[in-house]
Amino acid sequence: MGGSGSEIDSLILAEFAAASLLICAGAPLGRLKMGQYIFLGLLFIPCYAFNEWILLDNGFGLIAKGAFVDTGGSIVIHAFGAIFGLGVIMTMTTKEEVGLPVEADFTSDRFSLLGSMILWLFWPSFCAALVAPELVPHTAINVILALSGATIATYFASISLRGKICAADIANAALAGGVAIGSVCDLASFPQAFIIGILAGALSTFGFAVLQSKIEALLNGIDTCGVMNLHGMPGLLGGLSAIFIVDGL
Repeated sequence: MGGSGSEIDSLILAEFAAASLLICAGAPLGRLKMGQYIFLGLLFIPCYAFNEWILLDNGFGLIAKGAFVDTGGSIVIHAFGAIFGLGVIMTMTTKEEVGLPVEADFTSDRFSLLGSMILWLFWPSFCAALVAPELVPHTAINVILALSGATIATYFASISLRGKICAADIANAALAGGVAIGSVCDLASFPQAFIIGILAGALSTFGFAVLQSKIEALLNGIDTCGVMNLHGMPGLLGGLSAIFIVDGL
């Protein structure tokens, strides 16, 4: 049984790496050739494993094992994938590829909202995959509260910043709570989880509505899926929240 449990944990960690790769690939989505995507996957996974080794497994003796709290991968999975994706935009896309229009329409918005709904429902099991069995209920409730806070904040922030509810904001920023709560999903109290979700939703919506065009101009590239707004900034917010919540335990 012990060997079987270890194999399952290894499979879950491998799936986490694949999730981070998908986040990374979302940045240049639709702007690379198939061979480039394959090369990206071959390049990304060793870098992801190296970063995980340093942060979680005392790589080079830099961080004591257990000192870095990131249960649901706010930093290791989400922020790393998003920031790596920005590097891909800067180094692997050409002017012609950046110039390709990628536009949303009514149909794509509906499919995006459907995908977001599925992610919203399954996010608690993602964050609770590796926590102790007795902490699974607490973790799942924390994630739901964070997602609920992000969804509420997204509606208000979208109306405030755009003057209307934007489908792209709802399909993306409403998930930011799940990203941000990852680091402390098994440690935060219920009010703390809800507050983290509200902050993440507002931050993500601000990123989509205000910051994205400025970041793209700075990078001279297009973040197709807005991964920095959904995964990068909320992931960093989640990592920062651990400083206060873990120290307070």
